[in-house]
Amino acid sequence: MTPEIRELFVPVRIDQKSHDPHDLLVQDVSLFSVDDLPQATHILIGCPQDQGVRRNHGRLGAAEAPAAIRAMFYRLKPPMNHTPVRLLDLGDIRVDGELEVIHERLQQVVAAALRARKQVIVLGGGNDISLADGSAMAGVFGEITAINIDAHLDMRKSPHRHSGTPYRNLLDRGLIKPGNLCAVGIQPWLNSPEYLSDAEDLGVRIKTLTEVRRVGVETAFRNLLASLYGRPFFVGLDMDSVRSADAPGVSAPSPVGFTAEDVLHFADTCHHHPATGIFEISEVNPVFDRDHCTARLAALAVYTFLYGLR
Repeated sequence: MTPEIRELFVPVRIDQKSHDPHDLLVQDVSLFSVDDLPQATHILIGCPQDQGVRRNHGRLGAAEAPAAIRAMFYRLKPPMNHTPVRLLDLGDIRVDGELEVIHERLQQVVAAALRARKQVIVLGGGNDISLADGSAMAGVFGEITAINIDAHLDMRKSPHRHSGTPYRNLLDRGLIKPGNLCAVGIQPWLNSPEYLSDAEDLGVRIKTLTEVRRVGVETAFRNLLASLYGRPFFVGLDMDSVRSADAPGVSAPSPVGFTAEDVLHFADTCHHHPATGIFEISEVNPVFDRDHCTARLAALAVYTFLYGLR
């Protein structure tokens, strides 16, 4: 990466040692220096801000999510069998300045990682990061598919971007065709009828939570990814899509939603699909978490995307 790109993020220090010298941690098999980029297969970058949530009048706390997820993730154990996966954690995007400036930094770093032929994991922050991630991917690959795993469409109309506008922004800028946007797990009672009707009229592919449940979650996920026609795609996993019993620490909790096991099956499906370019997790809110439950689930989703279910 160029010196200009390196100035856009701040490295993180991970120092979680096991008390048992025979107890290997994911931390011990991960890379943390940008100089190790040639060895890496996957890049992790955090975006610790919740300005978009504030603009959308949501409850704050998602800015603490990248640190909370990392704390859980790097305590996990690497796979027993040999794996070609080498994760490089670049650290966090600098978050000084307005949301638009932060998005531009994230977009530049993600685009640089994609051009280096790496799969990218992004930890939000608010769901507004989907605008930066989708923009980066479209800029590198051209026509792409976006999968929004969420209870909400995030297609609000607003003169200012926020956590409820990223997919509207991507569509309005022509970065994603409506037929290439898949909104999965949508809960109609949490979305305005006007926005649902608008999305349908545009041709957005909507699968409500009820529809996914009728087919079966694993089958629905497999069918979805099988229908992408080989185009590169990015996945936005908004943890608001998970029921509050399994993910209490989110920006907008709901008593119904996907289960923790559903999330891992989806991450596994993405792990096995060669066209996955970006795996993004947003809206974890440690301020409202219970015993780090939501951060642990997000960490397991990252782990499963990297290594698959075993």
